[in-house]
Amino acid sequence: MRRRIAVICMLVLLTGCREGDGPADPSATDARIYLTSSPNGAQITIDNRNTGQVTPDTVSLRRGDRAVMLSLDTLGFRYGYSALIEVERTDSVHEVLLPVGMQCTSASGSCFTSARQHNDAAGVRFAVSAVGSLFHWGGSGQGIVWPSSSTNSYATAGMPIFAGLAEGVPVALGVYDQFMLVGRPAPSVSRTDGLFRLEQQAWVLPPLSGLVRANTVRGILIAEDVLAHDDISGVIVMRLTFRNISDDVLVHRFAQHIPVAPVTYTNAWIGFAIDPDIGSAGDDWLSYDLDLDMVFAYDSDFNESFTGADAGSPSLLGMSVLEAPAGTTVLLNSWSVTGDWSAGSLSEEVGYRILTGAASYEPDHAHPRIGHMPPGSRDVRMSVSAGPLTLAPGDEARIVVAIALAPPDGGTFTSGTVMTPGDPLDTGRPLYGAAANLRARMTAAANLPES
Repeated sequence: MRRRIAVICMLVLLTGCREGDGPADPSATDARIYLTSSPNGAQITIDNRNTGQVTPDTVSLRRGDRAVMLSLDTLGFRYGYSALIEVERTDSVHEVLLPVGMQCTSASGSCFTSARQHNDAAGVRFAVSAVGSLFHWGGSGQGIVWPSSSTNSYATAGMPIFAGLAEGVPVALGVYDQFMLVGRPAPSVSRTDGLFRLEQQAWVLPPLSGLVRANTVRGILIAEDVLAHDDISGVIVMRLTFRNISDDVLVHRFAQHIPVAPVTYTNAWIGFAIDPDIGSAGDDWLSYDLDLDMVFAYDSDFNESFTGADAGSPSLLGMSVLEAPAGTTVLLNSWSVTGDWSAGSLSEEVGYRILTGAASYEPDHAHPRIGHMPPGSRDVRMSVSAGPLTLAPGDEARIVVAIALAPPDGGTFTSGTVMTPGDPLDTGRPLYGAAANLRARMTAAANLPES
């Protein structure tokens, strides 16, 4: 998709613009365009011709509609932007600032297939994508592999979630709403003294097509800081910062179809959601640990077709809130596959109600911070969220979420025998003992070093 930009109408006229290595003496039929991008360093292609230049630089364009394309490779991912620039003047230098990013219109298409990779840290092999979703591998397993040397799959999807009222309308991101994310091309990966760190950013912007509701989640920047340490096996910590950038001109330049007016989100909740599939998806069960702000999934009978000894003792997969914004409440919830929702659709209000605690997926637990209690093993999703918040343009809030995997405590279970969750408030239930290793790793996650 190409966006149309009229240089003479939309862009700032410069009188002393610094020139790069591009043409400095255009002919009478050419205009000079000082082309910059966010971020810079993108390759410049004009009318399908590779100029050999990168942003920021000055390019020479003939009058009329010129097809400008930017591309930037980062960590093996290719980000880009294309626009039709209408050139009407030849006697001045104009500045054009263009955003560079990646957005896939489908979570399972060729775009997303080529925009994902795995990282190994703390003994976990987990998927990341160029659009900013985490633990997602095409919705077909391998989002989390544990231990990393095996093929044992523990999740198929995960991503930051957001819910709130946009001009009074309930909006919410779902666990499979990767198409709503625009990856920003500045991810970085570092490893120092056993510490793994991945930093990347994504914009939340609806795509041009496929939406039923025009008023949906938009104009949110999510900054992701993912940490893991070799000394704390099976633990990944995500520091997620949500910032309202609905008034940013670059946001509307990238998605010209969304409303120009900034939006203030009220009753906003931030967090993370994951689709746990411990081997087979249909026999997982779910429970909670309120003291640790944790929701966790486990194989109902601790018996899976995994490699090695793990087949008879598949690990539990937990997600916990380590830090929430001041003055907010942490909610723990889950739902079955039939309760999924999608941003921009008529089901969006279902997600808003689950993530904000307005309603849970029945049957519900009596405690106000604990949501759905699955009546049996099945294909489940789980979420953690914190709120309420008001996010006006420029406001931001941070939540720190940990993902942990740990084998069931020895002697507390029998492989092949179903263990029911029991009441999550009962520390005497069998599952509480089986989850002892998971609780220990979640406690250790709070002490994970950041540098």
